[in-house]
Amino acid sequence: MTPLTVHITVDTEFSVGDAFSNPQTGEPVGPDWVHCPVNGRSQGLGFLLDTMDAHGLSATFFVEALNTVYFGDEPMGRIARTLMDRRQDVQLHLHPFWLYFREPDWRRRLASIPPEDRTSGRSPESLAELIEAGLETFIRWGLPRPVAFRSGGLDVDGNVYRALKGCGLHIASNIGLGICEPADRSLHQIGGAHRFHGVVELPILTYHVASLGRTVQRKSLTITGSSWPEIRSLLWKARRAGYQQVVLLTHAFEFVKVSVSGEIVRENRINQSRFTRLCEFIAEHPDDFRSGLMRDVDPDRLSFDPVPPIGVSIWQASGRMVVNRLNDAVMRI
Repeated sequence: MTPLTVHITVDTEFSVGDAFSNPQTGEPVGPDWVHCPVNGRSQGLGFLLDTMDAHGLSATFFVEALNTVYFGDEPMGRIARTLMDRRQDVQLHLHPFWLYFREPDWRRRLASIPPEDRTSGRSPESLAELIEAGLETFIRWGLPRPVAFRSGGLDVDGNVYRALKGCGLHIASNIGLGICEPADRSLHQIGGAHRFHGVVELPILTYHVASLGRTVQRKSLTITGSSWPEIRSLLWKARRAGYQQVVLLTHAFEFVKVSVSGEIVRENRINQSRFTRLCEFIAEHPDDFRSGLMRDVDPDRLSFDPVPPIGVSIWQASGRMVVNRLNDAVMRI
């Protein structure tokens, strides 16, 4: 039986910070939001790369490309080239709100025209312009042309796939129902592989959480939102249910703790432990699991059959909620 492919995906992006909420003094946060330095050591990207290297794994980094409007090419370009040098998979990620900074008077415009970060609700033509701008950025960075795409905030509709196909991108991972639920119900997919307008979509795994009442919560598989016992249980359940692949989402900034003022104060030991244990688990079970990259996805080898829903027990969920609340509340953990 072929091992289950685990796609570790890392959205790699800068932060708008408080530039929009406090435009007179606020400003976006650049490379520190990715490197996450603590006492001279990178506890974000550096931690991720070192941990994967130690276990012989790689991940797909969806690198945000429109931030160049504000920061110029080099800040994120250096990060993207570092990822390539470290044998990681670099693909395209876009947050349209960065285009707001094209206007010299953006601070004044905030009073009447709010920034827009949605990719859904746009025409295929306007989306194609955004995607082509991202592809041109990859050229300036000196990187291979992306083959896969992820929308900012997992905001997606059918026109996104139409635009992707027109731009020659045929792999996407835009859906995570526990994070953003598309208006188009045909896009309500919990996992597996799907085709939309000629583009293969590999959704982030969405799983259900049992409860004592009738309401069933849906969550998407993330490092910051899922405990290690939940992650391990879900991987085994997906394996036994015949899934070909599972997609997990994380960000570099999830591995540090940030103060109310936005200052990075220390590593996030809980999240770092979850990621380390995930890498150990994959490396220790090569007959059952392997890490996968979006650039290696071959549509001809995928099954497009529906996958059965999987979930976690109320006890696993309760343990995660307690740990996450303590982790959020106490800086020392």
